[in-house]
Amino acid sequence: MDITRDASIFVIIFIVFSAYFKYKSKIIFELFKNNPSTKNTTKKKKIGLLTNELPPIIYGGVSTWVLNFIDMFKDDDEYETIPIFLAYLDKAPENFHDVYPGIRIINKEEDICHAFKDIDLCVNNLWIALDTIKKIKEEFPQMPIVSVCHSLIKMEHLTNLGSQYTNNFSQQEVTFQNSDFVVLISKAEKEYYEEFGYGDFEAKSVVIYNMYTPKYDDQFVFDNYNIDHLGYIGRHVPRKRPELAIETIRQMALDNVKVFNMGVDFNKGGNVYWKKLQEKYKDQLEIIEFTCDKKVKQYYYDNIGANVCSGIYEPFGYTVCECLDRRIPLIVSNIDGPKEITEKVKEFVYQYEVDKTDMSNDISNLSATLESFYKTSPEKRKENAEQARKTLDDYRPQKIKKEWMKLFNCCSNIGVKGIKKNVDKKSDEEKNEESDEEKNEEKENIFEPRNFKIKSE
Repeated sequence: MDITRDASIFVIIFIVFSAYFKYKSKIIFELFKNNPSTKNTTKKKKIGLLTNELPPIIYGGVSTWVLNFIDMFKDDDEYETIPIFLAYLDKAPENFHDVYPGIRIINKEEDICHAFKDIDLCVNNLWIALDTIKKIKEEFPQMPIVSVCHSLIKMEHLTNLGSQYTNNFSQQEVTFQNSDFVVLISKAEKEYYEEFGYGDFEAKSVVIYNMYTPKYDDQFVFDNYNIDHLGYIGRHVPRKRPELAIETIRQMALDNVKVFNMGVDFNKGGNVYWKKLQEKYKDQLEIIEFTCDKKVKQYYYDNIGANVCSGIYEPFGYTVCECLDRRIPLIVSNIDGPKEITEKVKEFVYQYEVDKTDMSNDISNLSATLESFYKTSPEKRKENAEQARKTLDDYRPQKIKKEWMKLFNCCSNIGVKGIKKNVDKKSDEEKNEESDEEKNEEKENIFEPRNFKIKSE
């Protein structure tokens, strides 16, 4: 009888304690799960995004690219982008830390070590700044440097009539030599890169197109399909032939057609050339000075019926993407980046044959394209613009990001350049093994995934 009673008491106590511990365990689990400090303890890989262009400091399309890259990797589970601003030429505005949280600023050479002390990989957007790249590679020889070539300065020099601003292309070549990867933003760029002999450098070259986020998927912001006026928007440099539209309209004797040229810079030396054109074609040419004012830019779009993307060298073509996004009829050169962007939809845009050496032939070729365009009904222009816009799907960040992820997976165990620190002496056997590994690595696809070690681990 006592044994039965004791057994019953034991069972009751066991059940009570079991229920208690189960309840407490559940509470502890919930607390642990909801504690921010216990979430995602895996440390992210730090990408140092090196640049000397960030709005409001703008010299061209680089600043747009940098902002798009930051946005593309925002809230990524694996990577953290840290903008690093080189303030040698332009001082960083006082509000930079508020506008770009986590930004690091290099005011002098001594700041480099602090800026890159915990960076796993550098994505470099500097065109030259040789001493900076060399210093980074010397101080952090095991950190891969991926240099993004937004434009080949040598091509700029050859197509901009030997401009004083592009005669330093040899400095960009040194940047390539101190990089581990060079990203070209179109297939045409890679061809030029190899033609110049840059493919002989140790850096591995790869094509990754610029990312572009369409803004008007569900908005219709253009409806000038019955208007014949033309526009050119962008930098006014020789390689872009910004005067091609007005010269062609004049040769075709289309007196009722106006041309709007936006982006003329009168600050550098007064720009005598464009002042003469403005006077020469004052009845048909309206010049809009360079500005970041969105209202002025909207005025431009409100007055044109088609945009002319001319030129004899264009690495990618943000303007092409912007016009396609807005559903503006696009008259475009059949070279380089613009050709690659519009290749899939070329029957819905208005391509003209480019003659890189003869402006008069360019005028004749554009005339033929414009004759075809002006025979196109407003309804067909609108329909074509809608179809042409579909090519933008290939440049959306979610697609371009996959290409960058492939590249980042290659940034470990590569033959980095620069000064090796604390390298122990190796036996002949070890050297032979390393030599065999290097030979095998040369046969690898550069997009083959590899391990990526985090500095903080």
